[in-house]
Amino acid sequence: MSDGSSQGSAADAFAERAQAEYGDSIRHLVVFGDAVRDDDRGMHTEWEALVVLEDHDEATERRLEGLGETVGLERGVVTSVYVLPVDRFEAREDHPFVRAAFEEGRSYV
Repeated sequence: MSDGSSQGSAADAFAERAQAEYGDSIRHLVVFGDAVRDDDRGMHTEWEALVVLEDHDEATERRLEGLGETVGLERGVVTSVYVLPVDRFEAREDHPFVRAAFEEGRSYV
């Protein structure tokens, strides 16, 4: 099992790579979950990312999801990446999942 610092850096690595590749398309990028909170209880440590894109682009969504999986495998962290186009995000800003991501998470964009 990786230590908290490498798990936290997995979130940083995902954010850096996502911004480098898709920066102009990303409105919000928030990472949250056990690894971001340094809440490793000796079990699966995970982080989740909520990425809001300026436009609906399924290919970019799939590539961001794949990037999350790749970084998770590289760093030994379970990952989940949720991608929403800005119009769906704005229609659901008060959803508990979205609120929790922004309240508990680390915002990169």
